[in-house]
Amino acid sequence: MSQLGICVIGAGDLGTTHAQNWLKVPDVKLISVADPIEERAKAACEKFGFENWYPDHRQALEQPGIHAVSVAVPEYVHRECSEAAMRKGYNVICEKPISLTIEDAEAMIATRDRTGVKLTFGFCKRFMEQVHTVRDLVQGGRIGRPCVYRFVAGWERRPKMWIMDKRYGGGPIIDFCCHYFDQWGIIFGAKPVRVMAAGMTFSEGAEELPDILPELDTANFTVEYDTGDIGMISITWGLPRGVQTAGFEDLIGPDGAIQVSGAKKVTLKTKDGEEAFEDLDADMHAKQLNAFAESIREGKPVPAGAEDALLALKVSHAVLESVRTGKAVSL
Repeated sequence: MSQLGICVIGAGDLGTTHAQNWLKVPDVKLISVADPIEERAKAACEKFGFENWYPDHRQALEQPGIHAVSVAVPEYVHRECSEAAMRKGYNVICEKPISLTIEDAEAMIATRDRTGVKLTFGFCKRFMEQVHTVRDLVQGGRIGRPCVYRFVAGWERRPKMWIMDKRYGGGPIIDFCCHYFDQWGIIFGAKPVRVMAAGMTFSEGAEELPDILPELDTANFTVEYDTGDIGMISITWGLPRGVQTAGFEDLIGPDGAIQVSGAKKVTLKTKDGEEAFEDLDADMHAKQLNAFAESIREGKPVPAGAEDALLALKVSHAVLESVRTGKAVSL
C-alpha cells in the first residue's frame, strides 16, 4: 500500500502523542479520531488534520481508508477497542500495558490469530538509545554478571485519578512497571523466573481521590531472571499531592556500575574510571510508529509483540500476588 490510513482511538495525552508522531511517518494519512469527550476529539481533528472525528470508536472505525489503528485509551477498554479494530481487519498498536487481566490479554491474542492482522504494544522505551546503550554495556560484560538493575521513585498521587483505580488503570505495578519488565528482558537477554514483593496502599481513602478504588500504590520488589540478573524497584504513587522524593536509577555488578540519568545519559563506572554516553536519542514515539508501519508494509515482525506484552502483565500480576500472599511467585 502506498499510503497508510490511520485511525486514533483516544484523544488524551497519549492519543495526541500518537497523532503528532504518525505525522512524522512517511506516507500516512490521518483518517479518523475518536474520544467520548467530544471537545478533545474535535480539537485533535482540527490540530492534526484528521478527516473526521467521532465520539465513539465504533463510528471512527467505519470510516473508509483505514489500515492501522492506534488504541490510546485507559487499560480497562484496551481489549474492547483493539478487538473492534482487529475484527474490521485493521492492524493495531495498543498502548501498554496489554490489559488489566490475563484473560483479556489472551483474548486479544486469540483475536489477532483469528483475524491475521498485526498487533503490537506501546513499549516505546525499546526505541530509546539509552536502553540500547545499557543493553550493550551489560551484555558486553562491562560491569560483570550477574548484575542488579535498581529503580527507586517516590511520586505523589497521580492527577489522572482513574490510573490508580484497580478497575480502570491498575496502579503503578500494572500501568508503569511494565516498561521495566519489558526492558529488563531486553537488557539482560533473559526471561523472568521468580518475583518477591512487599507493599501497601498509602492512598486508601485519600481526599484527592474521591470515588477511587485504589490498587496497590507502594511496593518494593525484585524480579529474578534465568541469567541470575535481578531487577529491583522501590516505588510509590501514594504520597500526598505536592510531595515527591528524589529517586535514582542504576545497575550494579561485580566489575562496576552504570548510572542512568534522565532519558539521554548513561555513565559507566569501573576501576579504570568513568565513561559518559550523552545526548542519546530519546525520540522514541516516531521510531516506534515507523517500525510498526514498516512491519505492515514489508511483512516484518512487529516492534513489540503481544506475547512480550502478556509476559510483562504476568510479572505485574506476580508482584501483586506476592504482596498479597507474602510469598515468592514463580513464573
